[in-house]
Amino acid sequence: MAYLLVMGGLALSVCFTLGWGLVRATRWLAGRLPGAGRTPSRRPPRRAPSRTKAPGRPKAAPRTRARKAAPAKVPPTPWRLTRWLARRRSPLPLGLLVLLLYAGSRLAEYGMTFRPLAAPGEFHGLVTTLGWAAAALLTLAGMNLLALWRCHRSGGDDRP
Repeated sequence: MAYLLVMGGLALSVCFTLGWGLVRATRWLAGRLPGAGRTPSRRPPRRAPSRTKAPGRPKAAPRTRARKAAPAKVPPTPWRLTRWLARRRSPLPLGLLVLLLYAGSRLAEYGMTFRPLAAPGEFHGLVTTLGWAAAALLTLAGMNLLALWRCHRSGGDDRP
């Protein structure tokens, strides 16, 4: 049972990695095709409504106590590290994959405790390493989502 879980997790990770690489390569090639970057807009451009002056009473004199408009507050541009992290898309799927591998190997480790033979020490080390790797990748994925939010909120040109 443990062999099937571990080898199934390994096969799943290899298939996921190859599939992810294939999808990214396909998207890259599709973006390089002529005409792929140009998408027609769905809406026609709007025209400003024309206003005609109604003949009526004359305009009032402008107020002298008018409050000056405050300049719009522009948020500062994000740091270079934040922009770099926002462009990366892989930490979340990779973190979820490692989390699934960790859960499967923990289940196999739990099942091995009821066997008469003890599990090898390297297996326990592998499970611990997978747990720490999952925690690190999911933390990095959370930072990636925060960086995406920060770059989107600032409205800079470096949005992904």
